[in-house]
Amino acid sequence: MDSLPPPPPAAYGAAPGDIYPRGSREEELCSTASHPDLLYLGALLAIDVGAIGWGSSDTFKYTSSIPTRIAGPAMIGLACGMTVGGTWLALPKCSPHFVGEPPPEGDVHTDWQLAFTLALLGGATAPIVWGIAIGAGNLPLEWTTFEREMHVVAAGVMGFAGAFLPYLVPPRTVSAARELHRLRFGADGRGGAFVGYSVPF
Repeated sequence: MDSLPPPPPAAYGAAPGDIYPRGSREEELCSTASHPDLLYLGALLAIDVGAIGWGSSDTFKYTSSIPTRIAGPAMIGLACGMTVGGTWLALPKCSPHFVGEPPPEGDVHTDWQLAFTLALLGGATAPIVWGIAIGAGNLPLEWTTFEREMHVVAAGVMGFAGAFLPYLVPPRTVSAARELHRLRFGADGRGGAFVGYSVPF
């Protein structure tokens, strides 16, 4: 007597057209990630106003301490970089009509290139913001050319570094998108777990 044929391969956990949130938890996370985090954006704006107002004040501009004078553009640059990096993170990261998930071969998508590009943008725009805030035609005469160059460098370096700070304290949009990504991380159609490497931002 012949034996029965082997069972067909196991089907994937979700059909290719299953692109909507599954269950109330995914719907809640996607709803949070699909709207900009206005509170986070407002906090970044408040930090910008405070840093520009204080960093360009006479307290930093006319002090006799050179490190204190350089702290002004560094503060403005840090705030500018945080705004460049944080604004992108606070924008919507999910759509109620499409929720992606890692492919069976593993999640190989990385976002560090975008983070690095935004950091370069923050480093490039921070000296411009500092120059506008401080008033390029109203600089103290006692500032040497070297010190003025160091102000530009300090603003640029801190702008580059500041763009990475929002990843340490991310907005709700990114936090919800990361949790949704973890929920979608599952087993492939062969019944084995697939493990990929990703750096979600």
